[in-house]
Amino acid sequence: MKQVLVCLLLLVGILGLSVQTVGITAIVEHPALDAVREGIIDVLEESGFKDGDNIVIDFQNAQGSVSTAVAIAKQFVSLKAAVMVGIATPSAQALVNASKTIPVVFSAVTDPVSASLVPAFGKNPGNVVGISDMTPVKTQLQLLKLTLPDVERVGVIYNSGEA
Repeated sequence: MKQVLVCLLLLVGILGLSVQTVGITAIVEHPALDAVREGIIDVLEESGFKDGDNIVIDFQNAQGSVSTAVAIAKQFVSLKAAVMVGIATPSAQALVNASKTIPVVFSAVTDPVSASLVPAFGKNPGNVVGISDMTPVKTQLQLLKLTLPDVERVGVIYNSGEA
């Protein structure tokens, strides 16, 4: 998360002193996703970027609708946002598909490579940066086996509709 915020600050800082729009979008309201948005705003303020003073933060929620996420992305492009932040995979995908020039920062994305946000983990060309929230499954299973050696089955809940 901190890496994404640093990237965001660098991108906004590079753009100069005029008031710029930071477009932030999330696919749904959720405590974890809301915390990402609040963290971004907090770090921007700590770094001297205050909403209404020297930046405009335009937050929009897609309310679970991919078509709304696409419309939000197009709106951010038409506003010529200085940077666009996608919170969760569908919102990030909509932003990446909407612009190849405006910087896009993604967060709360488990597999940005499979989601076609970036070609590979690590440094990539283009306008997209971000951070994955992928859990270290192998390490977690090893820990489970150490703490509960008699466990034979483990259930995993996931959303098959997302990359």
